[in-house]
This record gives sequence, structure tokens and C-alpha cells, in this order.
Amino acid sequence: MGNSYSSSISYIEAKIQTSDGQTFEIPYDALVDHILLLRQVIKHSEIWQQEKKLNSFVEDYCRRMAYQAFTTHRQQRRLPWQIEWIWHVHRLHPIAYSNDCINQLPDHKVVDKNYTRLRMKKHQHYHSFVPFKSIKHRSTFIPSLDLASAVLRQIDFLQKFQKHNLFAMNLQTMKRDSFEKMVQNYVSFVKLANNNGIIVPTFEIDLIWHTHMRFPSSYQETSKALCGFLLNHDDSIEDNVLTDGYQKTADRWKSTYNVDYGKNIDRDNLKTSQYLSSCAMIIAPIFTYPPSGYVSNGGNDIGASCGGGGGGCGGGGGCGGGCGGCGGGCGGCGG
Repeated sequence: MGNSYSSSISYIEAKIQTSDGQTFEIPYDALVDHILLLRQVIKHSEIWQQEKKLNSFVEDYCRRMAYQAFTTHRQQRRLPWQIEWIWHVHRLHPIAYSNDCINQLPDHKVVDKNYTRLRMKKHQHYHSFVPFKSIKHRSTFIPSLDLASAVLRQIDFLQKFQKHNLFAMNLQTMKRDSFEKMVQNYVSFVKLANNNGIIVPTFEIDLIWHTHMRFPSSYQETSKALCGFLLNHDDSIEDNVLTDGYQKTADRWKSTYNVDYGKNIDRDNLKTSQYLSSCAMIIAPIFTYPPSGYVSNGGNDIGASCGGGGGGCGGGGGCGGGCGGCGGGCGGCGG
């Protein structure tokens, strides 16, 4: 995952190690970057309130993809937030995003994220929106899903985020242990996945899940290692299916980890717990950290008390906007 560190942001990462020795990481700055974008979108709700504007942003995103106009660190740093959001929503459908890139782009490669924004002071802003134009021969990129509709489906997630302590908190105050617990709960959630069922996350698990999917290559590699296939994410599942899926996920979580869904798992229990995933036996992940390094927080507004690792989804009706489950030949996940 690409990094762009600031002197005001301390370094922290969660390393996930599987029983076969594979190691993966999710850095705190990835969550910081994600939260900054969420705040920006919430601040400018017109992106989903004005259909004509939203469609123009989707079209602009497709033109940029067709001409591979945001593959470099510099190009991504200069992306208007509106285009960053459309790109974000596209990546929330990892199987569709991967297929769209591989099948339509000239180099047949997935466009990865390699720039993370770590702070947003009053005098710092995303670059203003300037329509993308090219004098080259005409090229097209047609997503396999309706991105405008997908953007609208994220409204529920944004509304939930506004009620969470991370929305307004100074992210520089994040405690290392709080971030680790969030990632541990996310990893434990992923390991519940199988090829023919739906799993539905709590809000905090979904937040980390969305964060991880913003880095497609890292997400694909980690997902395949943890559950044996690329775990898809589908936010178009009907509410009644989500409600049922959430309860079933909560029951599986309780029986597997011996703790109520939405509460942190005891890591000591994880170290001695083994269970069969869809394709492989993997010892529950163990976190490791930079040797003797001062690990603090990655700066943006995360709550020191994100401890609940799950924050639940209010009632038990699943987490809106991007709840998960799996199914289908490629292990596609709903939600």
C-alpha cells in the first residue's frame, strides 16, 4: 500500500500472520485516508442529490479510467474528491472492479491505489473538479455495474458513519490497541466466509472492510489467503436478506469465538483456536509490530474508544451500505 507520511502522523500498522507463514498488513494511514474522503463526501451531499452532476462525475471517472489517467502517485494525489469517491465505490465491488480493469484497460491490469492522504487542514483541500479531456483517439471504459446507483446505495453507510465517534474525532488520538482490535475483528469476520453463504458485518467491521478494498491487490491477496477465494462485497442485497444474514453471522460468530457479535474477541482464545475455512486450515491471525519501534497512531479522526470492535449496526438488521456475504462460483460476497 502506498504511503505519504506527514510529520504529524505517527506510524502504525496491523500485521496479520497465517499459520503457513504468510504475512499481510493493514496500515492505519489507509483508514485515515478513507475517513478523510468520507468526511468530504458527507460535507458535499450534492454528489448524490443532483442526478445530472452525479452522472457527469461517473462519465468523467470512466474517461480517466479509459486513458489510465490516475495510475501514478501524482495523478492520484491530484484527483478531485468527486472522482475519488466514484473510484472508491467501484472498488467496493472487488470482483466487478477487477474484471472491468483486466478486460477493458490496455495493460489488462487492476488500477491500484498508491497514494494516501493523511491530513486535511483548513487551507488544504482536494483539487477542484476540472472535467477530464483528452486529445488522443477515443477510448472507452464501461463498468459492469451501474456506478450512479452504487453511489446512492452508500448513503446509508455515510449516515451511519456520521453517528460514529470516528466522524468527528481527532484521528491523531487513535490508540494502537483500538486499531488492532478493529482489524482483528475484520479478519475474524473474513474467516467466517464460505462459498455458498452470506455474512453480514457490523458497522466497524464494514468500515475496515471498505478501507481494505480501496487497495485492490492487497485485498485480493489477503482475502484468498484467509478464506481461499476472493471475497466479494455486494451492497444491493435486500433488507430482509440482510437482517436474516446478520443474525446468522452473529450466531456463527458467537459459536466460533465465544463472544457476542459486535464485541472484541479475546486474542488469547484466537491463538489456540483453529477452524476450517472454505479452502484451507488457517490458525487465527496473530498481530506483530515493528520491532522496538514507537508505534502510535496514524492521524485522522479515529476514536480512542473504537474498542467495541464492532459498534454493531443498530438493532441487528445488518450494516447498511455494503454488508457482506459470499456466494457464487468465485466466492462472491453479498453486502
